[in-house]
Amino acid sequence: METRINHSSLVINFLDVGFDSNQLSIRAKTIADQILLNNYFSEKNDWLINFIASYNNGRQLLITRNKIGTYSKDKIKEITLAIPIPSIRTVTWGVEDNQYIYGPDHYDQILKNFWAEEVNFHQFSNRSDYVYSCLKKGIERAFFEGFTVGGIKVVVKEIFD
Repeated sequence: METRINHSSLVINFLDVGFDSNQLSIRAKTIADQILLNNYFSEKNDWLINFIASYNNGRQLLITRNKIGTYSKDKIKEITLAIPIPSIRTVTWGVEDNQYIYGPDHYDQILKNFWAEEVNFHQFSNRSDYVYSCLKKGIERAFFEGFTVGGIKVVVKEIFD
């Protein structure tokens, strides 16, 4: 199994402003690869686990559940990490309200498709540290809850840094 980290944004003019998505992808990929290696999953099959960081104005970090995002023909398992980006009224590193594409209730109708993690925007002084923390937390939660990749159940109950 291999991993990849991609980024998409439902916040206008957000991507790579105040953080470097390529650098954060390298750091987050290292975490995911290490989890696979430490738990003997890395050599199990030739599938790709694609973590997609999707920046939005949701209320909490959301991680897609197992049943969504499997592309058997292409041997890809996609796991979306819906990372909420706060308003500048909440924290100094936030965004203007007119940058949001959707309203804050955008995910409310499909919450059953996600695991949710609370985030504390005030704990961070910049976008880079916040985004990395969400990536790390989302990847770890996905492995903890478990998902299936090419018929192999990937679940890790102990994740060590």
